[in-house]
Amino acid sequence: MTEVREFDRWCEDLHGICGHYEGVARERQRAVRGLIHPRKFDGLDVADVAGDVQAIRRDRQGIRRDGAEHIFCIIPTAGQLRVDHNGESSLIGPGDCLLLDSTREGLLSFTGQGRLLSLHMPRGLFMQSCRGNVQIGRRLAGDHPLAPSIRQQIQHFTLGWDPTAAVGKASADLLLGMIQLAFCKPGNFSKELDAQGAERRFALVLDVLERNLTREDLSLRWLAHEIGMSTRQVQRLFEAERTTFAHEVRDRRLNLAASHLRRRRPAGAARISDVAYNSGFRDLSNFNRGFKSRFGMTPREYLESMG
Repeated sequence: MTEVREFDRWCEDLHGICGHYEGVARERQRAVRGLIHPRKFDGLDVADVAGDVQAIRRDRQGIRRDGAEHIFCIIPTAGQLRVDHNGESSLIGPGDCLLLDSTREGLLSFTGQGRLLSLHMPRGLFMQSCRGNVQIGRRLAGDHPLAPSIRQQIQHFTLGWDPTAAVGKASADLLLGMIQLAFCKPGNFSKELDAQGAERRFALVLDVLERNLTREDLSLRWLAHEIGMSTRQVQRLFEAERTTFAHEVRDRRLNLAASHLRRRRPAGAARISDVAYNSGFRDLSNFNRGFKSRFGMTPREYLESMG
């Protein structure tokens, strides 16, 4: 965003979507390069905030002036952002996430031209659902199992949905469930996951699985460790859906392989061994047998059938 807006007008736009968070101008700054756009995600507000201000600040006066209370899920999409909030100081960049509590003071400092997305969640409902066991102001690294899903849902909704995305659009309830689980304090992930309804619980587990399909160390034990449950607890989730961990991994890897083949037309442009490896398979013979069983033809025949 390269449009220019008067600093005071930019601050008014910020108030309009985020409440009484104040822009902090750089020395002699009179105008801001960047705009603020409001969006909606299944009934939730999303702010797309871009600008070259020095910082965005929330003080006691701003807290008192706002009647509504929110938890904001912040995702930088450009530049780095230092967040001082809730006794934490975190440096976050594209790929990371962080939660802000509108009932507490905070300072978001930009290193230069910055841009962020902010999902606004009603504080009372959010905190009640996770019973307060949530990390506020602490960076969630981009390599956390749930971070890519959270980021993709918010980014693709706000900036345009990618039809080739590995996962479909989530509902607001499912997205909030992902965020609550991702930011649970250590030791509470399993408890919070167990508190979800069966359908949401299984969907969240599958999302972690989907994001890690090509890991060499992917196993039921690895998945259980990542989400803080025992292997038996995870097995029960699959059993309740009349499936197994091994079946889901195999089918999803085969679907991923088919997607790779469709993108690698014509036939001469693809090495089947590369497609197998990039889909998580390490045994080519096993891949070929599984693919033919699933799609009724070999990978090479499937590729040639695509024209």
